[in-house]
Amino acid sequence: MASLRALIFNILFFGGTTLECLFLWPLLCFGPKTGQLTGRFWCHWVQFLLRNTVNMRPRILGSQNLPDGPCILVSKHQSAWETLTFHTLVRDPAYVLKKELINIPVFGLFLKYSGQVAVDRSAGASALKGMITGVDKALKRGAQIVIFPEGTRTPPGTDRPYHPGIYALYRAFPDVPMIPIALNSGMFWGRHKFMKYGGEVTLEYLEPVKPGLDRKTFMTEIKSRIDGRTRELEKSAQIEFNLPAPRQTEQEQIEDAQKTAD
Repeated sequence: MASLRALIFNILFFGGTTLECLFLWPLLCFGPKTGQLTGRFWCHWVQFLLRNTVNMRPRILGSQNLPDGPCILVSKHQSAWETLTFHTLVRDPAYVLKKELINIPVFGLFLKYSGQVAVDRSAGASALKGMITGVDKALKRGAQIVIFPEGTRTPPGTDRPYHPGIYALYRAFPDVPMIPIALNSGMFWGRHKFMKYGGEVTLEYLEPVKPGLDRKTFMTEIKSRIDGRTRELEKSAQIEFNLPAPRQTEQEQIEDAQKTAD
């Protein structure tokens, strides 16, 4: 039954997304606000599909840490789930994304004309300057910046280094709250995975990063806070919803081996 529900979701998701892009793209000529509205409509529709096909629902924690105005959301990235969920949580999300996504036929038009921040990662140091310029423009319109510091989706239980772009934003916009975000979406909707599992996907806003930290302290703190809380959310989801176990990090494998030896 779970496989059938996943099949129904995938058919409706890909089919419906294609139809929406084809029929709604002319609305983009009315500007970024219209682009955001079409994106929000699509994201709410996908959440509706998730609830009514595979019984996947969002559970949001730490909302008291989310400011009302512009902010920078530094989020763990495990799944397509969070890329669509922020549109249902904040008023005007502006994603920092790789420029290649803009080149996707039709869908890329929605990204380009809805106020997202495209970064050419092959441009080296100038890529950081371009990102800061784009983020500054988005913040001035009152947007909430969404950035995934690992740069790509990372499966549960695995570990990737955080890119220095988040520290560049931290220094460039010291008066803008920077909110770390932990989540366990990959436990329910894995990268390139057919199966989608039912349950409550948890996204948690953590306390804002304190201003004035040096680069090393900042990078260590934000990574340890996001990754540490993410590991806890993964394990609790596995137990609560009887999900497949997340892949262990190398450090966890060493610790388990030592416990066994003892």
